[in-house]
Amino acid sequence: MADGAAIRLPRIFVAGTGHNGTSPPPGLDSGILLRNTDLAALIDCALTGATPPAVELDSIRGLGSDDAAVDFLRRKLSIEIMLTRRPQAASAFAAAGGLALLNVLAFDSTGLRRSLHGHPRGERVGTVISPGLVLHHMLPSELALLVRPLVAYGLIDTAADALATLAVADGIVVRPEVAMGIAESEALLRGAGAPPA
Repeated sequence: MADGAAIRLPRIFVAGTGHNGTSPPPGLDSGILLRNTDLAALIDCALTGATPPAVELDSIRGLGSDDAAVDFLRRKLSIEIMLTRRPQAASAFAAAGGLALLNVLAFDSTGLRRSLHGHPRGERVGTVISPGLVLHHMLPSELALLVRPLVAYGLIDTAADALATLAVADGIVVRPEVAMGIAESEALLRGAGAPPA
């Protein structure tokens, strides 16, 4: 994708390592998030997948978090979306035309404010809030501090939690079995999964 072009944020990221053939269930507005994996799996997924995966920079073994790593992801592998805990890496990825999501820990309101203090708040830089379920308990004034797009990550263990979180967040990160539960729930809501009368 050319720099400056709009990057579409999927509503659901299905977390995987690239070693296990994770793919989103059909019918969901979803994509793959590669995390807790190695550089070889990242390269293989990026070069062979129909669409580039999103990447959690800080959990890829064999890949640094400096400007060279960001350039490699964006320019060599055409990665469009990157999650990171590092504000400098987020800014560099955004400057290279990608969508960066800065991981912010929200265990309490003080920690949230401290985490957001270093947020680049630039164009093409959003927020990953962790743990994701905390969004349901945040005050409107706290939610207003979060830079959009907003992705919820962590402790979203059921389809019901996922669907409720999507009412507040722009996207979520879930395990494959939760994504399957979401797909089944949506099929039932559309009537596709209803038994014949």
